[in-house]
Amino acid sequence: MAKSPYADTEDVRYAYRLLLGRTPDQQGFDHYARLVGAGTLTPSEIANAILGSEEFTSRRNDQERPIEVALNGYSMFVRSIDRDIGAWILRNKMHEPHVTQVVRNLLRPGDTFVDVGANIGYFTALAAYLVGPDGKVVAVEPMDKNLQLLYATIFSNKFAHVEIHPFAASDVNGLLPMETGFGTSNGQVILTGARGRLPAMFAQARRLDDMLSGLSTIRLLKIDIEGYELIALSGFAAGLARHRPLLLTEFHPKCMRENSMIEPEAYLSMLFAYGDEVQVLHENGEQIACRDAESVMREWRRAGMRMGGDGTNHLDLLVRPR
Repeated sequence: MAKSPYADTEDVRYAYRLLLGRTPDQQGFDHYARLVGAGTLTPSEIANAILGSEEFTSRRNDQERPIEVALNGYSMFVRSIDRDIGAWILRNKMHEPHVTQVVRNLLRPGDTFVDVGANIGYFTALAAYLVGPDGKVVAVEPMDKNLQLLYATIFSNKFAHVEIHPFAASDVNGLLPMETGFGTSNGQVILTGARGRLPAMFAQARRLDDMLSGLSTIRLLKIDIEGYELIALSGFAAGLARHRPLLLTEFHPKCMRENSMIEPEAYLSMLFAYGDEVQVLHENGEQIACRDAESVMREWRRAGMRMGGDGTNHLDLLVRPR
């Protein structure tokens, strides 16, 4: 027998738990139970009513309100609704410990750090603290909801040596289609042919060679832009040749294929042309030096098996220029 399209009292309880994070109060439950009893209320109508309630609006506003998090010697701003990064930092005062340790090991006072795909600014703030006022930090981030947290962090810490470019890094200047989601600070460039529908949002794109032309040196360049890394670094060919920075990059084969229509081996080929080896930084702290693309792919598959083997995992890679 097909399930009725109309709601029952279990749908009421589920909607309260999902949208308000609590069980129904008696008055609210009785109200919806009367409507359910009439047999004309659908689950989506219950959801829409709760989404329009003052309680839901207030709860969402609280979750989206910037929260200052004290770290070791500085602070940054997050939102509790950001399940991927902000909520983690709020709980643990840390993000990606294995990458954090590498950044701490590599940066010294006076260094220059470039953060491409800065997100809400965890590594931007960390680097600003490490390089100090005699150093330089450049953050590249296109999404306004993240930029506002970045701005708050810079203002609060008086990081005068941090420069922000509110753009997406690419190989040409122009517009790029992007997607993000509710409850996450992550976003990604989605090339039109990859999804075949009108993009949810757009970002102004700029070449890194243009944005970073004023820098005299770069010690470390970190890039984490959900599979668009190869295209973005193609717009920094002159800068890579001039500065020869250390590269700290995310390697996400699924995002490369689905978002940017790039085979991961193409990105690895570029990295091995830049340095003699690629160091894989596993989340458990293990660091593996790889001399060819197949070795990196093997480490990616090995890491994926630890996470269930569905191919959605990424690696963090460090490349030293030759």
